[in-house]
Amino acid sequence: MKGALPALPLLVAFTFSVHAYELSPTLEAGLWRSETRILIGPEDRIEALQQAQQQMLEELPGERRALLDAAISQSPPKVKMECITAQRAEELVQIETLQREIQRDVPECELTVHPVDRSTLSIHGHCQSDQGFNGDMQGHLEIISSYEVRSSYLGLGQVRSEPDNPAATASIQLQEISRWTTEDCGKVTPQERLSF
Repeated sequence: MKGALPALPLLVAFTFSVHAYELSPTLEAGLWRSETRILIGPEDRIEALQQAQQQMLEELPGERRALLDAAISQSPPKVKMECITAQRAEELVQIETLQREIQRDVPECELTVHPVDRSTLSIHGHCQSDQGFNGDMQGHLEIISSYEVRSSYLGLGQVRSEPDNPAATASIQLQEISRWTTEDCGKVTPQERLSF
């Protein structure tokens, strides 16, 4: 499947604004496990998802994590193991570098990012794709600690799963939790681009 729909998980790969601002804390080098869930729903679920997203952003960190955990448990995750080198871990807090990298991965989306605090970003975007997702998205990314990153995105617009099928109005909720597992990456080789 081509287009912005499958590229939405790449937005989790630290979508940042372009200025001299760094996130903290720096991520731990080693093997990371990412669980990604994508929920696609009809238009009548959009309002409920928007309210949940807004409430999540307004809650305290512990309560926000509990809400995210409850929403995430609704669908089976896609699990991916990724190796982050020490050099790459330091690069992942440099917002200017990451903004260019993410924009290269999702050219269908025009992104705007605003830091909420030293560890949280608010992301807004507009995506235009002939195949995939065509609409607006919003979300946030939070570095919980050097060992955990969480993100949640809500896309509202038209989704086309096949070139010959008509586009349908839908909401797309993407949620991801990435956790450090061990210092040793084993057989997993470092990648140039990461999914969280």
